[in-house]
Order: sequence, then structure tokens, then C-alpha cells
Amino acid sequence: MKRIVFLSGGIGSWAAGMRVMQKYGNGDIINLFTDTKKKNDRHPHRGEDQDLYRFLNESWSYIGGGLEWISVGKHIWQVFEEARYMGNTRHDPCSRILKREAARSWLEKRFSPDEVILYLGIDWTEEHRARKCMDYWKPYRVEFPLIDEPYLSKEDMCVWVEKYGIRRPRLYDMGFSHNNCGGFCVKGGQGHFFNLLNQMPERYAYHEAKQEELFLVIGKRVPFIRRTIDKQINYLSLKEFREEIQKKK
Repeated sequence: MKRIVFLSGGIGSWAAGMRVMQKYGNGDIINLFTDTKKKNDRHPHRGEDQDLYRFLNESWSYIGGGLEWISVGKHIWQVFEEARYMGNTRHDPCSRILKREAARSWLEKRFSPDEVILYLGIDWTEEHRARKCMDYWKPYRVEFPLIDEPYLSKEDMCVWVEKYGIRRPRLYDMGFSHNNCGGFCVKGGQGHFFNLLNQMPERYAYHEAKQEELFLVIGKRVPFIRRTIDKQINYLSLKEFREEIQKKK
């Protein structure tokens, strides 16, 4: 039985993989990393944070087994342009195409459902996500090692990896809740993008420019940063959000 650990480059999936290794050994483990850009793309603001690759390369061997590194060969703005759709909190063609569908295609070409178990880094604070993941991966079996006791916080996991002399992903120390897509995520709220603007203004500027280009391609402005004032919901583009923040300074 092969055990496929979906290794995202974040601390949660690493900790999940470590629990799999501790329980079963690493002889049957395959760590699967799906990159959100071409593997050798050196653009500093496109796809994952460069420190994610440092963390991935330093940490995966403690789980053991092998590492499979796959990529669709596109980045998120190419996905949005081809779909003529701006991802948002409800629909994420970026994650669907670059992560889920890429991983499923890789999996179905190699293993039947009775040959593997899949392991995801969803923890006990996100248990509500587990059912949706199980439904998506049917008929493959999915397990979530971090849902089980002893419960671990992200800080617990970071302390764990640091015991091996590996520095935690830098985005956590910068106030981000995840280590995906370089701190950018269309499902992020105002606090998330306020942090991105302050911590990495050049990266924010890159995504702001790409969003403005996308609006021209699809012929309409469809921003995703949601704001509610007096029970009225409206949406801001990255450009509009930045301008509002700068006016207040």
C-alpha cells in the first residue's frame, strides 16, 4: 500500500507526513508537491514564495520516502486569463487547476484506489473541510493525521520542525496564516491583503498590476476583496484597496 502525502510546502502538510512516517515507517511514502508555476520559473513574485522551496527541500527528507514534484506549467494569472474568470472566495480555478486537478491526474495515471491512501494536512481546527476533501477524492481513501489527538497548533508544528534545525517558513513570522502562493490568495480578506501590502509591497504591486490586466482581458471589473459597511456589501480591487489604505496614512 502506497501512502501519498500531499506536501504543500506549509508546516501542516509536513507535520501530517511526519505522523504518517511515525505510524507506518517511510518505506511506502510518496510525497507529492504540486507547484503553482513552472519548476524553473525564477520570477520573484509569481507562484510560491522562494522560501517555500527552501523549506520544502530542507524538510521533506525527515518524512522520508520519495518526492514527486509536478507542475501544470502555468501560474495563477494565466489560469484566470484562460478561464476569463477572476477567482474569489467562492470559486478558485487557480487551486482547482494548479493543485487538485494536477494531483488527481498524476494519481490516476499511476494508482488504482485500492493501491494507495492519501494524506492531507488539514488539522483539528479545519475539520469541516475534511468531508469536502473526502468527497472530491472518491473513490480514493483520504486520511487527515492532524485531526487526531494529540492536537497541534501551527506554533507547535513550527517548534517541532525547528528541533531538526530547520527554520520555519518565513511567511508565518510575517503574520500570514499559510505558506501558499507567496502570501497571495483570492480567498483572503482585508486583513490578509493589508498584511501583504505592508510586508511585501513589491509582490502586492505585481498582483495589483496583473489584476488590472485581467480586467481588461475579460472586459469587466470583478474584484474579490469583500467589505461590509452598514450591512451593504461591496468589493474592492487590489488597486482600490491600496489607494484607500494609503489615503488613511
